[in-house]
Amino acid sequence: MLRGTCRVLRVMYCVVRYIDMSTGHTSYSNASQLTYGDYLHIPQLISLQHPQSSPLHHDELLFIITHQTYELWFKQLLHELDEIVANLQRAATNPGSRYAVYEAARLLRRCTEIVRVLVQQFTILETMLPSHFLAFRDKLKPASGFQSEQFRELEFLCGLKDEKLLQMHEPTPEMHAALGRRLREPSLRDVFFAALTVLGTISPIAAQATTEECFRARALGIAALYRDERGHRDWIDVCERLTEFDELLVSWRLRHIQMVERTIGVRMGTGGSSGASYLRETLDKRFFPELWEARSLMNEE
Repeated sequence: MLRGTCRVLRVMYCVVRYIDMSTGHTSYSNASQLTYGDYLHIPQLISLQHPQSSPLHHDELLFIITHQTYELWFKQLLHELDEIVANLQRAATNPGSRYAVYEAARLLRRCTEIVRVLVQQFTILETMLPSHFLAFRDKLKPASGFQSEQFRELEFLCGLKDEKLLQMHEPTPEMHAALGRRLREPSLRDVFFAALTVLGTISPIAAQATTEECFRARALGIAALYRDERGHRDWIDVCERLTEFDELLVSWRLRHIQMVERTIGVRMGTGGSSGASYLRETLDKRFFPELWEARSLMNEE
C-alpha cells in the first residue's frame, strides 16, 4: 500500500509512506530524491528526435534513434579506449606489474562486445523497405554518416590518422579541436607497440627504418610473443582482444555496405560520396595489420 502526504516548507517536497504488507514495516521516502528519469535525463533524451519529413514518415524515427544509439556507443568506446591507452602506458612504465595488462585486456573485451552490438544493429535498419527510406532520404541532404565526428575520433585514437579529414569538421569548432588533439596524441597503436618494445618483445627500430622494415619488425615481435605463451599469456590476451576488435570493425564496415546496397543500391551518398563504392574502399582499413601478418610468420624461424 502506498500513502502520500505533501507538505510545503520553503520548497515543496513530498514524503511518501511505504507499508510492506507482508511484514508491516513502514519506510519513508523523500520524493525529491534522485529518480531513474532524473538520473538518465529521460525527458530530454526522448525529445532529441526531430524528423525532417512532412508529413512525418513512420520509419524516420527508427532511422534517427538507431543512429543516435550508434553515437552513444561511439562515446562509450572512446571512454573505454582512453582507459586502455592509459593502462598500456602504465604497463610500459612498470613492465613488472601485470595488473595494467590484465585491465587493458578486460576493457578490450568490453569494446569488442560493444562493436558486436553495433554490427547487429544493422538488422534493425534493414526492416525498412527501400521505398520507405527513399520517401524521406532526400530530406537528409547534405548530412551524411561520413560526417560522424566521433567515429572519426575513434579511427584517430586507434591509429588511423589522416590530417586531411580535419577540414570537413571545421564547421564544428569543438569537434575539430578534439580531432586535432587526437591527431597529436599517442594512439592505441603507438602505446601498444611502445609497451611491447619496453617489454623486449620488439627490438628497438632504427629511426631511418623504412615503413616496410618497421612493419615486419613489429609483426616478427608479435609472432615471437605468441611462441612464449607461458611467459607472456597476459600480453597474448591483449593481442587477441585487439585482433578481435579489429575483426569486428571490419565486420561493421562490411555490414554497413550490405545495408546500404540493400536499401539504396548504388546511389550516391547523401553527403556526395559514391555511396557503397566508397564504403568498399574502407574494408582494407585495419588498426593492427601487424597482428594479422604475425599469423603468417609464426612458423618462421
